[in-house]
Amino acid sequence: MTNNTQSILDHLAADHDAATQRLRDLLTIPSVSTDPAYAGDVKRAADWIEHDLKQLGFETRQIAEGGHPAVIARSTDAMVGDASAPRVLFYGHYDVQPPDPLELWTTPPFEPAVRDGKVYARGACDDKGQVMTFIEAVRAYLANGHRLPCHVTLLVEGEEECGSVTLPEVLDQHADLLEADLCVISDTSMWEGKEGATPAITYALRGLVYFDLKLHGPSRDLHSGVYGGTLANPANLIARVMGKLLDDDNRVTIPGFYDEVAALNDEERADWQALGFDEAQYLGDVGAQPFGEAGYSTLERRWARPSCDVNGLYGGYMGEGAKTVIPSFAGAKVSFRIPANMDPRKLAAAFEQWIRKHDVGGCRWEITQHGEAFPVATPTDSPWVAAASRAIESVVGRAPALMREGATIPVVADFKTKLGLDTLLIGFGLNSDNIHSPDEHFALDRFLLGCQCHAALLDSLASAN
Repeated sequence: MTNNTQSILDHLAADHDAATQRLRDLLTIPSVSTDPAYAGDVKRAADWIEHDLKQLGFETRQIAEGGHPAVIARSTDAMVGDASAPRVLFYGHYDVQPPDPLELWTTPPFEPAVRDGKVYARGACDDKGQVMTFIEAVRAYLANGHRLPCHVTLLVEGEEECGSVTLPEVLDQHADLLEADLCVISDTSMWEGKEGATPAITYALRGLVYFDLKLHGPSRDLHSGVYGGTLANPANLIARVMGKLLDDDNRVTIPGFYDEVAALNDEERADWQALGFDEAQYLGDVGAQPFGEAGYSTLERRWARPSCDVNGLYGGYMGEGAKTVIPSFAGAKVSFRIPANMDPRKLAAAFEQWIRKHDVGGCRWEITQHGEAFPVATPTDSPWVAAASRAIESVVGRAPALMREGATIPVVADFKTKLGLDTLLIGFGLNSDNIHSPDEHFALDRFLLGCQCHAALLDSLASAN
C-alpha cells in the first residue's frame, strides 16, 4: 500500500459521518422501480446520483431506452494521474424493492434510522449502500487533491429490481461509453465462515433458465363426482410429470443434462474446504436439513452443480374449504440454475422436448420461457483477481475468500458477451441484512470497509497489468 493510498483510507475514516449522511439522503428517495406510482421518485434518485457524480467532475448522462434511466458517468483525462491506466467500469443500481409489508418495519422504510451501528432503510444494502461505497472511494481521492489511479466509468441503473429489461439495449446502443478493461460490482455478500465474516471475491455465478408451464384439459372446471376418473385431470398429470424431473439420487432426468457440467478439480475442492463452510449457519432458521444431488456436499451443490426447482404449482380450486372440481388447467413454474460450461439455450430446448414426450391424456401444453442467463466465471489466476486480493488484504489484514455463488446476476453475462468484460463481484453485505425484507439494514462499519477496500482496489488495479 502506498502512502497516498493510506492517506485516502485515513480520509475515509475521518469523513465517515459525512458519508453516512450522504447515504441517508439517498435512502430517503423511494425509488421503487416495479411500481409505476413511484416513477417520479425513481427519476429523482437518478438525478441525485447524476448530480453527485457531476459535482465530483465526472461527465454524466442519463439514458432511458424506454424504461427507467441509467446514469453513465465517465472520469475525464484530467481526473486521472496516468493516461495509460486501465479503465474500470463500476455497475450498480439505485432502484429498490417495494417496502411492503410496512407494518413489519420498526421505523419507516424511507426514513433512514441508525440503530446499533446499522442504518435501516429500504435499499440500505441492496444496492444503494454498496453503490455509495464505490462513489465514496472516488470522492476520497478527489477530495484529497489526488488524481484517480484508474480511469473510472460508473453505470448505475434503475431497473435491476424489475428485471433490467432495457439494460441490454443500453449496452448495445452505448457500448462506446462503457468501454473498459474490467467491471466491478458490489451487490453481493461477504463470506461467512466459522471464523466470522470476511470480504469475498465472487468469481463465478450460475446461470438461469425459467419456464412457466400450463397444461390445459377440459374447456371448464368440471364436477369431480360426475367426471372424475373418466378424463384426464391436468392437476394430476402435471404433478406426475414434475415428479419425474428428479430421480431417487436427486439428479435431473432430462437426457444429456449433465453432459456439459465441468467436473470439480481437487485443488478447487481443497480451497473450498479451507473456507470453513458452516452448514448449520448457512441453513440457520430456515427449518430444513441438507438435501440434494447424491455424492456432493452442500457447498458443491450450491456453487458448482446444476439444480432444478419447481417454484410453484397452481390451478383448480385454491381457496378455503372444499370444492370438488377437475380443473380446466394446471400450471407449474420451473427454474434451472446452471454452472459454468452449460448453455441455457440447449437446456431450454432439451427441457421442452422432455416435457412434450410425456403422455398427458390428450391435454395440451402451453410452454412459456420467461428468460435465460448464461453462467459466468472469471479465471482465479487472472491479474484482476490477484490485484483485488492484494487490495483487500492491505485493508483487512487477511486474504479475501475466493468463492462462487449459486445465484444469477444476468447483467454479468451481458457484460461478457456484449462488452467483452470479466467482472469482479466484491460485496460487503451479509445474508442477515434482511435484503428484500422489512428492516433491511447495512452495518456502518461494513459501509466504511467497503469504501476503503474500493479505494485500495483502484490503486491496485492501476498496476495489475
